[in-house]
Amino acid sequence: MIFFFFFCFHFLVQKMTLIAGFFARAGGSSPVLVFQMAALAILVSEHSMLEIIYAPTTKYLEEGETLNLNCLIRHQQDQLSQMEAHWYKKTKQQNETGFGKEMESLHVSRNSDPKAEVTSSLVLKIQNVNQSDSGHYQCRAKIKDTVLTAVGHFIRVNVTGVSTVNTTESDLEQNKALRVDSELEKMWAVVMISWIIVYVKGPVS
Repeated sequence: MIFFFFFCFHFLVQKMTLIAGFFARAGGSSPVLVFQMAALAILVSEHSMLEIIYAPTTKYLEEGETLNLNCLIRHQQDQLSQMEAHWYKKTKQQNETGFGKEMESLHVSRNSDPKAEVTSSLVLKIQNVNQSDSGHYQCRAKIKDTVLTAVGHFIRVNVTGVSTVNTTESDLEQNKALRVDSELEKMWAVVMISWIIVYVKGPVS
């Protein structure tokens, strides 16, 4: 029963999001035209599918490490040739940037049935990251010449500087003093042990 209600809720959210998107795009269009466009979109979506799957998370990296992000895309086999999918990054300044083919790689799944549901993977790989790579990353996909679009969660990436240990002259002097004290303690221990041995045995006659 819980699963049924969850499925119905998810279905309604998808449809309402689709209709809201059409209202936003339509702008000053008449309500009748907007309704027709929304109905057409719902009708098309019943016979097609496009979905992005990955969990929202936060990744922490140090400068010089490699960032790997994986976006799973569920779609129909016959949509593959018309599918466009990319990763985007948004910074604190609300600037948005995309990535080229040298950083993105699409791994596709194939099925002999053109209407079969398959899952492809869009991987974003950034080597030798620096602090400018920090930001919110999002995967998006669409089917060209259709109303089908899909948007993933934001993934927060935080790149920090490489942690280093600074050894100052005072630290070196302190370590040197500790070594000297340790040597003195060893010498004093030897003297005490020797004195105890002589005391126990008594004076040699």
